[in-house]
Amino acid sequence: MTNSVLDQTRESNKTRQRLGLVAGGGKLPAILAQSAKDKGYDVVAFAMGKEPRERVSPHCVKVIDIAPGQIGRTMKLFKSEGLQEVVFIGKIQKLELLRSLYKLDWTAIRELSKLTDFTDDTIQAAVGDLAQANGVRVLTQSEFLNHIFPDVGVITNRKPTAAEYVDIDFGIKVARELARLGIGQTVVVKDRMILSVEAIEGTDEAIRRGVQLARGPVVVCKVPKTNKDPRFDTPAVGMNTLQAMLAPKPGGVLAVAANETLVVEQSEMAQFADHRGISIVSV
Repeated sequence: MTNSVLDQTRESNKTRQRLGLVAGGGKLPAILAQSAKDKGYDVVAFAMGKEPRERVSPHCVKVIDIAPGQIGRTMKLFKSEGLQEVVFIGKIQKLELLRSLYKLDWTAIRELSKLTDFTDDTIQAAVGDLAQANGVRVLTQSEFLNHIFPDVGVITNRKPTAAEYVDIDFGIKVARELARLGIGQTVVVKDRMILSVEAIEGTDEAIRRGVQLARGPVVVCKVPKTNKDPRFDTPAVGMNTLQAMLAPKPGGVLAVAANETLVVEQSEMAQFADHRGISIVSV
């Protein structure tokens, strides 16, 4: 290797930024880690469990195990790793956190005791504000994942029927009101009747409950939260969403808010949906 090439390599290494990635469950943390790596970041991941660790490891220069209740330790790790920017992504089951209250560190206890409620928005905003108070800027997920936000249109071969579009219109309106109240972001509809709404159990369980009540295909509507903090909780759907929609008979619709919902593995989802008569539409 010539001296000029070596100099260029050293200069490139100097300019690579370090990005902290707080990784929950699901496939999105790995997708974001790969995207950040492609953008020139050296990614240091903080994995909340074995599954996130295994998914993000190939794309990161370092992976550190943490628990959701270790807020103080995590902030100290940000500082010791020399991080100035961090992004949060992936599922964190609040039910699991509630079952593990004894694992909260003193910083978590102090910060949580200040909150007026324990909605996802309130907790996430508090953690983000604490990070920024410690000199770490919290970046938005969309800065790295713009390529998986679909525009308006039908993703699958099958388009919704006229009756299904009526359910979509009805369901999206109800879902936005649900999101405004901070309850959940997903509703399951059949013939303009709400079968189930998402709460603490999460999207997939709400869908399964709706399918069970309908005893057949349903229309699932998912929207972003009203006035959501752009640093956190961008709504996402993936193969697990479609698996939850499977009914004794083929059919159903998954409707998401266009340009506001992450669609993971879009081509794989479309192929799976086409085989089972499910329509995926971005509205």
